[in-house]
Amino acid sequence: MNESEEAAYAQGHRAAWQKILNEALRQLGYDSPEGAAARWASEREAAIQSLRALCREKGDNEWDENLHLQDIIEQHLANHLLR
Repeated sequence: MNESEEAAYAQGHRAAWQKILNEALRQLGYDSPEGAAARWASEREAAIQSLRALCREKGDNEWDENLHLQDIIEQHLANHLLR
């Protein structure tokens, strides 16, 4: 498996787990304010997936999923767009 295939596999793997998490949270009743942390985690996963796609086209994907979203945008997307 080459790097591109590995990256696609990892992205699909994370997307699948995000869907499972979203469904589990919904089934557990985390539609209330008490579930805000869970919703933030789910929203972050969705943002990471969107950023991966954008960075693949317009930036670079040389970043870890745990990097702060602002750093991802500034260092791995915006810098490329502003050149």
